[in-house]
Amino acid sequence: MQITLTIPDKKADSFLDVLRHISYVKIQPADTPSQPEENSAEEFYEGLKRAIHEVNEDIAGRKQLGTVEELLAELRS
Repeated sequence: MQITLTIPDKKADSFLDVLRHISYVKIQPADTPSQPEENSAEEFYEGLKRAIHEVNEDIAGRKQLGTVEELLAELRS
């Protein structure tokens, strides 16, 4: 059985110390995101701003974006 626990950082060390002394418990670190979730919305909006800028560049003729078919082909591969 696997269980995922969310423990405050300041309490995690003492909790893990207790678990390490139980012979049948195996501790494996979980994959943690490199940045906190609070940044996700900010990153989304920054990416959206960049995308809008690229579209405006395409409309102005300074940059040529790919076609929808090229995008779909890239997503499929």
